[in-house]
Amino acid sequence: MSTARTAASAAPIAQTIPTADPAAATAAHSAANPQALETIRAIDDFYRRADELYRQAAWRMGLADCAFDILYALVEEDGLTQKQLCERGFSSKQTVHSSIKRLVANDLVALRGNSPRTTGVYLTERGRAEYEGHIRAVLAAECEAVDIFTPEEQRQLTAAMERYINALDRKLAALTFR
Repeated sequence: MSTARTAASAAPIAQTIPTADPAAATAAHSAANPQALETIRAIDDFYRRADELYRQAAWRMGLADCAFDILYALVEEDGLTQKQLCERGFSSKQTVHSSIKRLVANDLVALRGNSPRTTGVYLTERGRAEYEGHIRAVLAAECEAVDIFTPEEQRQLTAAMERYINALDRKLAALTFR
């Protein structure tokens, strides 16, 4: 992403793009910065490929995607609430709730707490015995994959990703659809 334009250098281009016609805006931006669409496609491909890699790992463990996400989060930090699990697993409340019900029924997790807002989800002994080793192996693979980068490259990668997601957040928040 070293070829990405800075916000300051992109400002004149953004001002010349007609916002009333999204197709014209895309075409104008593509002409001004042909690398942009290629970068967007690459980012989308990275997300899809990563999602598929985790889906395959979950499947090989005999888990649905959401169940994997829940167990992954609980191995890192036991006792998370359903809301926290939704945030960490990028899943809806309904999906997380249904998955937790199945995990409870299979004695892989247990619920503890006084109210829905404070009830934590915890790995059971069976859940820990069956899945903690597998999840830790996934975590180790992630660490080994990140280790292909030097510490400085890791900082640059996370800084670039943070800049991108913050810029995307600002741009999407400014859009009106009605």
